[in-house]
Amino acid sequence: MTEEQLKEALIDLYESEFKDEQTFEEFADMLDFWIDKDDRILIEGRGMKPIDGIKEVGHVDKGVIYAY
Repeated sequence: MTEEQLKEALIDLYESEFKDEQTFEEFADMLDFWIDKDDRILIEGRGMKPIDGIKEVGHVDKGVIYAY
């Protein structure tokens, strides 16, 4: 998983659900990226752990994306 792939997923989520509520900078903070068994990217708030079998692949803090 690359930082660019994570950024694309983050932007898609922001534009579809949060664009009218907050700025991208406010949105893109304290989030974790996970990947499921079907290679779908999941985005959760920091500290929220999805069900077993889901692998953490990165996080974003203050708009900076880190891929593992």
